[in-house]
Amino acid sequence: AAEPSALLDADTGVLEPGAARSIAGQEVFPGSAAAAVADVDVAAESVATQPGTTADEPASIAPAEVPTVGSEGYEIGEEHPEIHESDALFEARAALELGALELMIGRMTSQQLAGYRLLAEATVPYVDGDRFVDSAEYTATNAAFHDYLFHVTGNTHLLEAYTALGVKGRMSEVLRTATWCHPLCTQDHLDIVAAFEAGDRDTARALISAHGERSKQTMRRAMADELAARKPRFVTPGRFAGKVVVVTGAGQGIGEATARRISAEGGRVVVADRSEYARTVASDLSASGPGAIAVNADLESYAGAAEVIDRALAAYGRVDVLVNNVGGAINFKPFTEFTDEEIRAEVDRSLMTTLYACRAVLPTMVERGGGVIVNVSSAATRGIHRIPYSAAKGGVNAITASLAMEYAPAGVRVVATAPGGTDAPPRRVSRGTPVPADDTQREWFQAHIDQTLDASLMNRYGTLDEQAAAICFLASDEASYITGSVLPVAGGDQG
Repeated sequence: AAEPSALLDADTGVLEPGAARSIAGQEVFPGSAAAAVADVDVAAESVATQPGTTADEPASIAPAEVPTVGSEGYEIGEEHPEIHESDALFEARAALELGALELMIGRMTSQQLAGYRLLAEATVPYVDGDRFVDSAEYTATNAAFHDYLFHVTGNTHLLEAYTALGVKGRMSEVLRTATWCHPLCTQDHLDIVAAFEAGDRDTARALISAHGERSKQTMRRAMADELAARKPRFVTPGRFAGKVVVVTGAGQGIGEATARRISAEGGRVVVADRSEYARTVASDLSASGPGAIAVNADLESYAGAAEVIDRALAAYGRVDVLVNNVGGAINFKPFTEFTDEEIRAEVDRSLMTTLYACRAVLPTMVERGGGVIVNVSSAATRGIHRIPYSAAKGGVNAITASLAMEYAPAGVRVVATAPGGTDAPPRRVSRGTPVPADDTQREWFQAHIDQTLDASLMNRYGTLDEQAAAICFLASDEASYITGSVLPVAGGDQG
């Protein structure tokens, strides 16, 4: 990439228009600068483990209470370490912006000021009062606004210091499900530009400092809300005390909700997932529960499934419960539109993962004389526009019935839930579902949603807590006389 100073026109000091990024329909940010900014997206990741911690050895972090939150963020209470990290990030950004201010106040051209104002105005549509209209778009436009001042300085060292902070990446992660925003954040952008236009150094300095504080409050509130959302809604204390439970696909969604509830009920959890988010979940559970380890593995292979069980046995000596949660439809379209590769991908994702994990865990359960396998099937065994997925989940139901019959003499129960449509936060890791390319594909996707809602007698999607409740019941000793059954959890849709 070009040096930041090379991005400026030698005569006007304005960023070169070539390959510019468009905001609000106007080109204001060069492609090379945009690429530098894009690099920030992956630079910041939550520090939830201590240096040197491995995936299966989560750090020990003291339990942290969710602080009391007022209208402008945190007020009282013990703070999680991530709060201090976030505060430091925005304090550093404000300090660097004050340095950029000293370089540029009274020196920006009318064209530069016009571009600066345009970027400030671009953030406004995504906040309404103290609520995000679209937190992702706000994060993107907010980053463009803050980036601009550093680029126009032409100071390479200042830009590199700012880029190294990874502010946009951190905001993207924390604010992805946020609803609250400090009501003055977007107004601050406009007021900062006005101070630059007036050459008012003192006002600009005060606004930059105040904006940094308000940004900290927005981030604090988002983290508090997320911590509160992670707590299981329903808990039966001690139900899994002394149990070792493997939960696959536990980095997010139903698997994560299940792992969190099992930990809250006294179980030691093996958080298995292909994604690194397994480490975040395991670290949280280690901080608040009796213990957890993370295992990163690809469960679409037997080797991956075997690795998960081997790591569980190495850490805890046994496996009492296996929750097979990995799966999920990838494509949504009429069956005749599926390619052979797409059909195979659906079967590998939603059938083979369960088959392999069952094969990997059964020897140790038989040797110990008991255990429970809970498979997560789907009400979509009767549905449209995901036939390969439906077939895969039908296979899961068959596995459940047949394994229950075969291994009942060994003391192993095998059961399943069949979730219907379930509300969940935006996925951190995509299942690989393509974005609909035209109206026809959008109609195909909408048709499966409409069919799911129509099939539910309650005419709504379920919640993660509702799905985890059914899984945890079947996994517990309370369900000791249930095996071979598939429990629909779909608002009356029997699948």
